[in-house]
Amino acid sequence: MKMMGASWDTYALVVTDRRLIMAQITADMLNAAYKEAAERAKAEGMGFLGQGAHQMSVAFQYCQRYETLSPEFALAETKGNRGIENVQITAVDMKDKPTHQDSMEYHEFIMTVKSPEGKFEFHIGEDDRFVTILKTAYGEKVHMPFGYFRVGGARIKLF
Repeated sequence: MKMMGASWDTYALVVTDRRLIMAQITADMLNAAYKEAAERAKAEGMGFLGQGAHQMSVAFQYCQRYETLSPEFALAETKGNRGIENVQITAVDMKDKPTHQDSMEYHEFIMTVKSPEGKFEFHIGEDDRFVTILKTAYGEKVHMPFGYFRVGGARIKLF
């Protein structure tokens, strides 16, 4: 976050066997991806609503591209990108944050990565896949909220 919480930077977090890469997603990158998605949907004969639906999935799909890119490319892609060696990470603290938007409630984690370089805070989706990746890479350094359990689609929080 920046400017007293009024705005924030967006990152794709890329966990490798060597380091955590914070790949900044800029507005220009997303705008180009939105434009490409709209053009692709239009070329496929989709109407206005189809194009809109295509564009809504762009941010998620854009981050998935890092699964096939080399870590070196991800680091060099923008000047805002950086990496922290896994051995330098001392803790990954996860806090549960319920979020209300319109009539919808969903949960996300506020993830704080601690290292000698400082603390880095991210808001990430509450998703078993993300937790599994973090626990595989960082083991006991990952601290889940007290009393938090999740089994499949069932979310259990004691206390």
